[in-house]
Amino acid sequence: MEHEESLRFEILGPLRATLGPSELDLGFPQQRALLALLLVRAGRPVPAGEIVAVLWSEGAAPSAMNVVRRYVGSLRRLLEPGLPPRAPGRRLSRGADGYRLEAAEDEVDSAQIQGSDQAGQA
Repeated sequence: MEHEESLRFEILGPLRATLGPSELDLGFPQQRALLALLLVRAGRPVPAGEIVAVLWSEGAAPSAMNVVRRYVGSLRRLLEPGLPPRAPGRRLSRGADGYRLEAAEDEVDSAQIQGSDQAGQA
């Protein structure tokens, strides 16, 4: 049976991601910002227009959506290294309502802190 390496995200402090023991190269600053936005909204769709507005606050070029698609493709390959080209990913998907990153609560440091805060209030 093939063992899937664990994926972990750190967004409290510098953005980092590890797959098993290896730290991932998250790419260009805008690609890193896209990953951070998707992680903050993990499990929920982020509309493409909102992504463009966040990445290009001073006004986007007409090619902005093409750049977003390239960044999404790069992130898919990074987060799911065995994924064939143009295949839909389990982690990062696109629907009519936008892009959605799936990450379990124990994979994201901010979700763990949020979960422990809620447990402490109970």
